[in-house]
Amino acid sequence: MSTPENNPLALVEELCNRANQDATLKARLLADPRATIESETGLQIPSGWIIAATSLADGTVNVDLANEDIPDEYLELVSGGLPESSTDGGGKSSC
Repeated sequence: MSTPENNPLALVEELCNRANQDATLKARLLADPRATIESETGLQIPSGWIIAATSLADGTVNVDLANEDIPDEYLELVSGGLPESSTDGGGKSSC
């Protein structure tokens, strides 16, 4: 069982939850999602990853992480992962 401490996706989700309660953190996350995620979680996000933070209609913050070549160690943390027949390495995660 993964805990937030060893699951990058859970760390980002936890950060989103905190940002939804903290206007200053939310503003930082929306303005510079990469730097905020790295400073708040300790994660080092590969430079090729696309990161987008948006404020939804209900006021909550949403972060999308996407890359066509997600590292295998991150894929192992995603429930279900990619089908064995997949060869494109594509993937997307959000909170």
